[in-house]
Formats: sequence, structure tokens, C-alpha cells
Amino acid sequence: PNNVSICEIMAFMQNTKIGKYTVWYENSEEFNELKREVWSHHAYYLEDLDEPERVVDIGAHIGLATLYFAQIYPSAKIVSYEPDPQNYEILVKNITENGLLSRVECINAAVAPKSGRIKLQAPIYPDEWRSGVGIIPKGWRSVLHTKEMEVEAVGIGEILELGADLIKMDIEGMEYEVITHGIWDRVENLIMEVHPRDGKRIGEIEKYLIDQGYKLEKRMDESKYGVGLCTIVAHKV
Repeated sequence: PNNVSICEIMAFMQNTKIGKYTVWYENSEEFNELKREVWSHHAYYLEDLDEPERVVDIGAHIGLATLYFAQIYPSAKIVSYEPDPQNYEILVKNITENGLLSRVECINAAVAPKSGRIKLQAPIYPDEWRSGVGIIPKGWRSVLHTKEMEVEAVGIGEILELGADLIKMDIEGMEYEVITHGIWDRVENLIMEVHPRDGKRIGEIEKYLIDQGYKLEKRMDESKYGVGLCTIVAHKV
């Protein structure tokens, strides 16, 4: 199972229609949970956000949030970062086949405190959720069988220099370091999942963002897969 090629993955993929897009995916259980979160519960919708010019999706997985932003913000430019090569192949397929290459730039890299190469934990078995690729062995819920994988990383500073109307971040535990290594004065809105992690406190992130000029709202995840997970929504005051 460790040597499954991208071609083999593509051969087993399924697709369905969400909104106006055809979405390709691999794992039905994972896909349906993420679709419920992003498209049914509108986890990344901001009521008071006017049409943004630039949206950044950090931890894009196969592109469900990227496609959601592309549909609700039809003139926005979107940059999507995904470190896992397997997820990235499907992300690119979803963007390409829906005719979004002129608006969406896909980058096969993690976002980290600084640029370079970093080691992440990736699931070993094909039926495990690849949305759990991150720095925590066994994933943040401790249910995955993982092995180390080295990937390219882009430093958060490079992204923040360009600014954004909205950044969505779901990076499976590395948010603690990434948030506190950035100067956030050019980002108007941030929606971020915060994962439980040994030795880390959500209060550190909250204090840092308040000091950076944000007003915060905190939402607890009520799904059966999200116990202990919360989302922070930060608006520039």
C-alpha cells in the first residue's frame, strides 16, 4: 500500500456534482464529512465579507474549500497550498476540469514558519483520511497509521507580504507555530481550524491575533469527527 502510484489512485477515483462543479475524490467517508462541513454547514462563509479580491486556502486538501470560494466569490483570485502529493494531484484535477486555472493557483507545498523542507506525517494505508496529513504522528485524533514524508514548505511571511482579504487555514496542528511567526497587518479575515496538540494552548493563538488587531469568534466543532476541534474566525477591527 505504500507504493500506490498516482495513476492507480486516479483509476479508483469517483466524482460527483457539488454546486456547479464536478468534484473528484478518493475516500467516500472522508469526502462526505468534508462536503458536509464546507458546503452544507458553510464553515468558511463570512456574512459581512464583500467580494474579496484575493483568497488564500492553506491546507487545501483536494479543493473543496477552494471550489466553495470560487463559486461564492466569482471574481476572486485564489491561491491554494497543499503539501501532500496525492491530495495535490486531485486538487489540480478538480481545478483544471472545472475550468478554474485562470483564477486559481495551486502550489504543492506546506505553509510553515519558514521556507525550506519539512517532515510531515502521512497515512500509510489507502483507506485512511489524507486530510489528516500534518506534523502530529497518527494525526490529531490519533487514529491514523502514519509514516514520515518530506515536503517543500513556504514560509508564512511570504504569503502575508502579499496580503489577502481572506485566509482559510487548516494545517493539522502546525497552526500554533505558523500564526505566531507572522505579521498579519495585511490580512483582513482569517478562518482557521485549531487542533488539540500536546503542550500547546489555543489561548496563545487567541492572544497573538488580538495583539495583531483582530476581533475573534470561536466555534466548537460538533461533528462526531471533530471532538476537541474548534474554528477561530478573526476579523480586522
